[in-house]
Amino acid sequence: MTNYIKADATHIDFPVTNREEHMEWWYFDAHFDNGDYLVVMYSLNDTRLKPRQPSIRLNIYPKGQSEIARIRKYTETDVTTSYAKCDVTFGEEEYCKDCGDYLEFYTMIDGYGTKLTLNKGNHPYTSEGTDTPMPWTVAVPSGDIEGELYKDGETIQVKGTGYHDHNWGEKSLAGMVKNWYWGKVHSPDISVDYSVIMNFDDTILQTGALVTDRENLIISPSESITDPENVKATAVINDTMSEQTMGYTFSKSLTLTGSKGDLSYIVNIDLKELVMVEPGQFMPGEDAYRYIAKEELIVTRDGVTQTYLSEGLHEIVYPKK
Repeated sequence: MTNYIKADATHIDFPVTNREEHMEWWYFDAHFDNGDYLVVMYSLNDTRLKPRQPSIRLNIYPKGQSEIARIRKYTETDVTTSYAKCDVTFGEEEYCKDCGDYLEFYTMIDGYGTKLTLNKGNHPYTSEGTDTPMPWTVAVPSGDIEGELYKDGETIQVKGTGYHDHNWGEKSLAGMVKNWYWGKVHSPDISVDYSVIMNFDDTILQTGALVTDRENLIISPSESITDPENVKATAVINDTMSEQTMGYTFSKSLTLTGSKGDLSYIVNIDLKELVMVEPGQFMPGEDAYRYIAKEELIVTRDGVTQTYLSEGLHEIVYPKK
């Protein structure tokens, strides 16, 4: 039986023994009922810093307002971590930790931050133990989240839908692929967490989807590769747009389709608003976008079709050597 709690624990050597190649972070995001979005990343060896070191990154995307971005850097002596479960403390009080049926995380940087409880909702997943350059544990594909959001010293009570995953590894994808699209679409029925990896000639190299509900790991991302006769995952870029700050042309409208057994899905993702344009400061590194998309999820299960309309946060990343 897979130990998903341990799969969300520390994997690299800490203190870090290979600073230029080893990486590990815990990622949380949330879409609150007030329309705000939040992303918090706890890194043991932040790949976007030089020299690399531990950090906490906070991004708040307030509805109808500009992005709020904060970072706090730490030395390794300020950080404690666990090889048994997600339990990382930065400095005297910032942390993310597994508390059994839920995870809790806290950060406060220059008057901005959050303290939230993320309930374990949909079935977890991990690629731990497989031959992949960047192993991935999705501890909470979708779960109820609530707590406090801090904006310039003001405390706001929030609740909504949250997500938590965890990456580690020692190999960068820079030079191997041009870019990737990543995101997830939540519904009361299923959650679809997807990735679309692009070749340098702007053709689609690989499409993967993690499909879960409360009780089941329905489709793992690798199944469409290992069992293509029975599991399908495809992507089509319907339309593109160009962004001038970093000069990239990328998908403005994306359709994902997939199936396994008696379940099939169609996901339409249409870019509504770019909320982050972040050029990489160092090489190797990455240029990244985040955007709010209008989402349509059409699920057919046991012969019954349901359609869900929503909005969510998605990413486009360009790794650089």
